[in-house]
Amino acid sequence: MFPFIINKGVFVIPAFFFMVMLGVLCATFYLYFRAKKMGFSQVVALDVGIVGAIFGILGSRVFHVFFEAFWFYKEDPLRFFEFWRGGFVSFGAYIGGVAAILTYLKLRRLPVFKYADFIALSVPFLILFIRIGCLGAGCCFGKQTDFFIHLVFTDPHSDAGSKFPAAHLHATQIYDMINALVCFTVVHWRYHRKKFDGEIMLLLYITYSFLRGLIECLRGDLDRGVYFDGAVSTGQITGAVLIILCSALYVYLLKKSKGPFQPGPAS
Repeated sequence: MFPFIINKGVFVIPAFFFMVMLGVLCATFYLYFRAKKMGFSQVVALDVGIVGAIFGILGSRVFHVFFEAFWFYKEDPLRFFEFWRGGFVSFGAYIGGVAAILTYLKLRRLPVFKYADFIALSVPFLILFIRIGCLGAGCCFGKQTDFFIHLVFTDPHSDAGSKFPAAHLHATQIYDMINALVCFTVVHWRYHRKKFDGEIMLLLYITYSFLRGLIECLRGDLDRGVYFDGAVSTGQITGAVLIILCSALYVYLLKKSKGPFQPGPAS
């Protein structure tokens, strides 16, 4: 598709990294412009964007190193810092970024779950732009298919184009974009109907992980980490763990909440 936004000599801007940064900016400014109206701090919204971006990138990189290419990085640990070469796992970004944001909120002595629900409203934007980046880079591609909806990659600089040039592949990147739209709809529909603080964040993780697990069945990039003769992937294992943990916490917080939920001040 379009693996590079600019590729002129030493001046190279990979499409994936560019889209990730656009996603961070879109999510951050979405929170910033909605914060005041919804009773949240605009300063915190900007801080969350910075903290989430830094630790999200680190988390996605760590997941890639340990679950996809451990021996490659063990040969030369400095390769970890060669971000321009790619190598990121979205689940690592969502886990690392959210963990850092929750820690930041705790250190600031802010209502963690209340802010987490607010922040969850912006995450689908990040998911969407990440998958646009994947489409451009030709990574996270699908298996070969005869299905009438498919993608074809011909650029040899793209991951799919170098491995399956001109082949009909499942449009997994587009399916993940639809996943982002579903998550957006779920969290925004439920936000003003929630029964306890933290519900929206948990629903986001459960919805995304479930749909992502289904999409993983159509993925064809084996370097993402597959086990048991390709029957299950790292993403499906991670998603299953998140679904179990989030579902258990959901039930616990739901039982803990007493009577009709009354939202309080966020500051």
